[in-house]
Amino acid sequence: MSEGRDILVAGGYGVVGRRIASRLAPEFPGRVVIAGRDERKALAFSNELGNGSRARRIDVDDSASVSSALDGIGTVMTCVAQHEFHLLRTAIARGLAYTDIAPRLAFWRGAEEMESEARRTGARIVLGAGLSPGISNMMAANLARMVERVDQIETAILLSLGDEYGPDSLHHVLEAVISPFSVVLDGRRETATPFSDGRRVVFPEPLGERIAYLFPWSDAVYYPKTIGAQTSLGRFALEPAWTGGLAALLVRLGARNWLRRGGVLQGHQRAIDGLKRIYAGSDRFALVVTIRSGERVVMMNLAGRRQADVTADSAAEFARMLARSEAGQPGVWLPEQVIPHERFFTRLAAWGWKAAVEEQPADPSLKTSGHR
Repeated sequence: MSEGRDILVAGGYGVVGRRIASRLAPEFPGRVVIAGRDERKALAFSNELGNGSRARRIDVDDSASVSSALDGIGTVMTCVAQHEFHLLRTAIARGLAYTDIAPRLAFWRGAEEMESEARRTGARIVLGAGLSPGISNMMAANLARMVERVDQIETAILLSLGDEYGPDSLHHVLEAVISPFSVVLDGRRETATPFSDGRRVVFPEPLGERIAYLFPWSDAVYYPKTIGAQTSLGRFALEPAWTGGLAALLVRLGARNWLRRGGVLQGHQRAIDGLKRIYAGSDRFALVVTIRSGERVVMMNLAGRRQADVTADSAAEFARMLARSEAGQPGVWLPEQVIPHERFFTRLAAWGWKAAVEEQPADPSLKTSGHR
């Protein structure tokens, strides 16, 4: 059972966190708590936000700090990278509602061991509330209801280098390039390489066709379990297009070994920050989820500008549903299992994000028989 009524936004003064808090504060006056390592920044933003918002210090890697920060909290919205499980485990122990815009895969791999404790305490845990995982999962749930079975599901995301994103997002992408990852092909788990197996994906206009490469998007990990997918893949395209091609070339030339060296990631991040300044204002994003069922191919897409905005709107809706007890039973869940997808997309559309569904003739090239 939840301890309190307040909603804590961990990382609430960051790129996405401040947007989430701005959505929640008018609907939950006096109940939104802005939290982060720098309490002065949290306080400054809470004063700017108004609506009775408050500030609190939290260091998600310090169990004592987490324990103190969660006093009086009923719902936790996490927008910061976590290296330990302190925040999640404390939320479960106290029976809170919890969601996260970018849960580590380690959380998901350990979800089963946390499941019984969450059911015992009444904690409602929804792992993944942003663009992916989050909106992509809700698209998957919607499309899966349109077909008899899910032979293949693929998430393709296009992000622009000039868009606004926090350091955690960039670090995630850079770290993902370093290591091979697991994909499910025809019911078998196989090892894949990031930025390999480039395929043409048609994104909504004005983006159009782009080359998208294999990438370990978290949403694809559990589709074999949650919607019965036989093949589950994630793909990534970058804007401008040459940056994705360069990443793919570097991977083929063995750059992953070079990137593992100490200090190289930080240097690479500085180079990307420089490119980001050059391409400032180029901020388009797109998300396409495709399901193949026999000869049927159904797709759902969403596109626009400033992915931080749509990520925040999705996460705010997840937090709102949890805070109002409109979603989720006690336990540890993926979004497609407990978030009502029709209501979710209705709310998203009200905020200006309209996802489109379409069906197209089956294309044999969509069936993936291997990867590089």
